[in-house]
Amino acid sequence: MLSEILYAQTVSLWEEAADKPFVTGMALGTLDQRHFRHYMLQDYLYLLDYIDILSCILELTSDPDLNSFLLDVIEETRKEAERVHISNLRETGFEEKELMNCAREDVIVEYLAYMKRQLKEKGLLGGLTALLQCSWVYAYIGQTVKDRYPGEVARSPFRDWFDAYTCEEYLQCNQRWIDVLNREAAEISPNERDRLCTVFMKCAEYENRLWDRLYEVPV
Repeated sequence: MLSEILYAQTVSLWEEAADKPFVTGMALGTLDQRHFRHYMLQDYLYLLDYIDILSCILELTSDPDLNSFLLDVIEETRKEAERVHISNLRETGFEEKELMNCAREDVIVEYLAYMKRQLKEKGLLGGLTALLQCSWVYAYIGQTVKDRYPGEVARSPFRDWFDAYTCEEYLQCNQRWIDVLNREAAEISPNERDRLCTVFMKCAEYENRLWDRLYEVPV
């Protein structure tokens, strides 16, 4: 199945992500709250564009099952933005006007442009593959780091982040996405499979660049 090939070729990049100082700082509770706040703002803005890309994918299909899946993912992503991002931001005295004045980090702009280009150039499968990586890597990071630092995560002020991406609801949605991609890609050629693997890995590289940037940016 395509998902097994994507996983095998990308897991080393996900391991790298799980070891990033920003991620381990969340697990150990040592991350500066200002860095986390900046991340929440940036990731919230990213999710708005993520939802837009999902909506564009929705326009490419009339398949009832795929339509239902995409609508569910859009709704789940909106819930994630509210449950994880807005909830955390409100605890820091967040004001709505900050979103209007917050510029996206360059790496996020590049990442989103890349995903949109995959949808435009490779169609529905290109878009599904690019966006799945984001969903899947968060599930991977969340569980890997919780397993590695169980006591520390349990005491961390950032515990809710790990709980959000390892909860049953999130994992079920992610698995459904994997199943949909496998179904849609069941009859693709080896060349198309390789192109999708390249897309998936490139998106993982963007994620790692983002973790680095979030840790380095002055706040």
